[in-house]
Amino acid sequence: MHKLLIASGKGGVGTSIVASLAALSAVERSETVLLVDATEGGGSLHHLFGARPANSLWMLSDSRWQADDVLLPLGDGLTLVAGGTSGGAIPPVNDEQRRSALTRLGQLYANFDTVIIDGGSRLDTISAVTELVEPAMLLVTSADRLALAANYALVKSVRSRRPETSIAVVANRHGEALADEACEFLVGACSHFLGRAIDIAGAVPEDPCLQAAVGAGMTVRDALDGSPAADAMRGVLSRVLPSRAAALRPAAMPVATTFSRRWS
Repeated sequence: MHKLLIASGKGGVGTSIVASLAALSAVERSETVLLVDATEGGGSLHHLFGARPANSLWMLSDSRWQADDVLLPLGDGLTLVAGGTSGGAIPPVNDEQRRSALTRLGQLYANFDTVIIDGGSRLDTISAVTELVEPAMLLVTSADRLALAANYALVKSVRSRRPETSIAVVANRHGEALADEACEFLVGACSHFLGRAIDIAGAVPEDPCLQAAVGAGMTVRDALDGSPAADAMRGVLSRVLPSRAAALRPAAMPVATTFSRRWS
C-alpha cells in the first residue's frame, strides 16, 4: 500500500488540485484510491469532484461516528473523505481530537492500494499525519521566496519529528525552467543547512483551461482531457509513487544530481 501526504508550508499554492490530479493518476493505473481532505478550513476537494458529502473526516473526533461513515465513493476505484467543515463538521480544537480522527480513519487504509492525503499548510495537521500515518511526502511550492522559505521550515520540522520520511518537491503553476530553479533552490538549502536530502519530483504547469473548467463548475475528472497539468502530474506520481508494475522492474543505477546554487 502506498501512502502519500501532499502538503506545503504556505497556503494558496495548490495542494488540493495537486492531490486531486495525483488521485486520478493513480486510478488510471487501476489502483483503488482513498483521497483524504485533511484540511481544517472549508475543505475543497469535494467541490473539485462535484460531491456533496453528508459526513467528513473531523466527525471522527467524536467516538459515536464510525470510520466507514465518512467514506464517499466517487466511482472507478476512487473514494473521498471530505475535510474542513463539510457535512457540518467542527474542525478539531486540539491535537487530541485531530489525532483521534486520523487514527480512526487509518483503520481503513489497508482496504486501498493507495492513500493520498491533502494536508494543506497547517503545521499541526501535517505533523499529526506524518507521525501517525508515516507517509511519503510531496511538498508543493511556488517559485516565490516566501513559499520556498515556508517549505524549508516545513522540511526542518518534519526532519525533527520523522527524520526517515521520504520527501520530494513539485513546483506548481510554473514552466519547467522556473520550476527547476525553485526546486534546486529548496533542495540545495535543505542539503546545506539541514543535511537533509529531498528529491525533485518535477513541475506542474499553469493550466488556464483546467482552471476555467473547474471554475465554471466542471469536475476535475471531466476536465482531464488534454490538460497539461494532468499530464505532468502523471509523471510526478510515477516518480514519488511508482506503480506496482514499475516496482517489480529492476532499479536503474542512481544518477548523481548536481545543483547550480552555491551556499555560504
